[in-house]
Amino acid sequence: MKKLLVALLLFSTHSFANNHFYAGTSVFLYSDTELKLSGNTSDKNSDIGASAFGGYSFAMSPGLELGIEVEYVKYGKAKFTDTYHVESDAVYINAKPKFIEVGNNLYSALILGVGSMSAEIKNNGQTIKDSDLSYQAGFEVGYMIDDWDLGIGYRYQTADFDGFYGMDISNQSLTLGVRYNF
Repeated sequence: MKKLLVALLLFSTHSFANNHFYAGTSVFLYSDTELKLSGNTSDKNSDIGASAFGGYSFAMSPGLELGIEVEYVKYGKAKFTDTYHVESDAVYINAKPKFIEVGNNLYSALILGVGSMSAEIKNNGQTIKDSDLSYQAGFEVGYMIDDWDLGIGYRYQTADFDGFYGMDISNQSLTLGVRYNF
C-alpha cells in the first residue's frame, strides 16, 4: 500500500500542469548574414526575415515550462553586391525552456534547435543551391497578457555546407515575436 501511495504522489505532482499547444511568429528585424566561401569571408545586413512556429508546452514546475516546437525560418536576402546575393531558409526542431516569474507576467526563454538550412547563392547569373545540418541558439524576454506572449530576443543560426566550396553561413538577428497559447 505504501508503494502505491508513493507512486500516486509522484504522479500527482504533475497534476497541476497546464500543458498546452501554442503557435506564433517572429520578425527578424536586424539580421547580419556572414558567408564564408572558398576561404573568403564577408558579412552583410540582410532584409527583414520571419519565422512561424508551433509546439507543445509541458509545465515542469511552477515557474518552468518546456516547449518542444517546429519552426520554419525565412531569412531576409543578403545583397553583397548588385549581382551577388544569398537567400536562405531553415526548418528547426527546438527545445524552449520558458522561465516564468511566479506572480508576475514577465518571462524569459532559451531557444536551442537543430534542423536543416537551405541556401541559394546567386552570382552574375549563376545559381548554387545546397542544404545541410544547421543549429540555432537564442534567448527571449517578454510579457504575458492572457493567452498571448509578446517577446524580444536574439537568435544565432549556423550551417556548415560540407563539400559545397567550403561554405559556411551564419545569421544573427534581433527578433520580435508573438505567441498564442491554446
